[in-house]
Amino acid sequence: MERYKFTFADGSSNDEFFESDNEAIVAATAANGGRSWGLHVQRYDHRGALLPTKLPPGGHRGTWCPKIGMPSPALVPESAVDPASKP
Repeated sequence: MERYKFTFADGSSNDEFFESDNEAIVAATAANGGRSWGLHVQRYDHRGALLPTKLPPGGHRGTWCPKIGMPSPALVPESAVDPASKP
């Protein structure tokens, strides 16, 4: 297992252990409400230095998180939004 650091858009961070970059990215996305926007996921190497993962700093817009079973709002078509819920 490898140690990963999640940094969220609000500046808070968390260290956790995962088997792979993919597993860490999915967990961080789920912890961020199913969106990767604003996330920075890094892996610690054997010396304690932080290495980038394949999730770019700040995440992606419109990613899907299968762990929580729902798309981010960027993936939901406008027609699927309830017109009564709009201001």
